[in-house]
Amino acid sequence: MGDRKIPQVAVVTGAASGIGRALVLALARRGDAVIASDIDARGLHETVGYARVLGSTVVPVTTDVSKEDDIERLASLAFDVAERVHQLVNNAGVLLSGNCWQTSLPGWKRTIDINLWSVIHATRSFVLRMLDSGGHIVNIASMAGLTPGCDVAAYTVSKYGVVAHSECLAAELALRKAPIKVSVVCPRAVRTGIASSLQQGESVGSTHAAIKATLQHVIREGMAPEALAKHLLSEVDAGKFWIVPHAEVLAAVEHRAEQILRSSIASGI
Repeated sequence: MGDRKIPQVAVVTGAASGIGRALVLALARRGDAVIASDIDARGLHETVGYARVLGSTVVPVTTDVSKEDDIERLASLAFDVAERVHQLVNNAGVLLSGNCWQTSLPGWKRTIDINLWSVIHATRSFVLRMLDSGGHIVNIASMAGLTPGCDVAAYTVSKYGVVAHSECLAAELALRKAPIKVSVVCPRAVRTGIASSLQQGESVGSTHAAIKATLQHVIREGMAPEALAKHLLSEVDAGKFWIVPHAEVLAAVEHRAEQILRSSIASGI
């Protein structure tokens, strides 16, 4: 869409840092207007400042994406300001380390509320408003939404949910011939602040500590958020549903599928 003459309007959650900030700036560089949302008002203010230097129209909206009322307010404001939203990017997310049985219930709830319920709330609030004018919904999932990992149970469950929700949404919209496209993004590690602010569950012991340290290292060495933003927007422009920027993710998905098939065949199914 680099040759587009008419600016578009995008809503981006989790815009105060990391992938969200990179997306806001990438959209600003190509002349799009952005409604930038985050619970971190200070970080959001910084993002807006950087984007406005690029000459973009940016509207900040402080939002707790885990709350249905906040998402509804975001959608209402977006359509009041812009009349049409061309892209909704559900990016806000948190990472919690901890195994299935020792992660606290509040830890499970917070992770699923922010990572998954935010997408459900946004779908309910935005789709009805987009049905006539059309648009594109982009859900940021993860490699963890396609292949399981150890000691990130709550995060993995939430991202599996985002992937499944995206597939259902795309199928339902296609069935109704609605003018709304859907993309789900499943990167491996992306170099964001989530590494330094990695929240720990209640798992204890040397094994958990080692896994947490490995997670932090992998994220610190991950893909630059600016590179992901560029790749993501290119794939969205091409209308792709699956956006998987890392070959390692595809290899892991293939391995998992082979394991399932082999197990089923061995069982005589």
